[in-house]
Amino acid sequence: MLLVVVLTQDIQSTSSMASRLRTVGQLLGASATVYTCPANFEAEVMTFQIHNLSAGAVDLTVKAVISSNDVPIVTTKSIAADGHYDLLNSRPIALSAADTIVATSGTASSLNIVITVSETFTG
Repeated sequence: MLLVVVLTQDIQSTSSMASRLRTVGQLLGASATVYTCPANFEAEVMTFQIHNLSAGAVDLTVKAVISSNDVPIVTTKSIAADGHYDLLNSRPIALSAADTIVATSGTASSLNIVITVSETFTG
């Protein structure tokens, strides 16, 4: 019984201190780093929502930069005027410290991006 109590305390302590949920929003100028995984963390991009604020269709390109290697996520996706797009469609992206997500809009200041990320402290 004593072992169970100690184990439960360790799990509660770890979960409350070692992970956090963040939401980051940004209006794209033309091209921008939307998210960078902080040092000593691993991250899981859980949601990635795009909204076209302009009156015309706008192209979107998104890549992950993982260990300095470009990994295309979507290339030239046209988003209709006032349209909304769920980039991940419930498929998360895993990132390590210093990995980034970079998005490029075909028309400056027309795409609003909001992502939700679960970050876990790795030490």
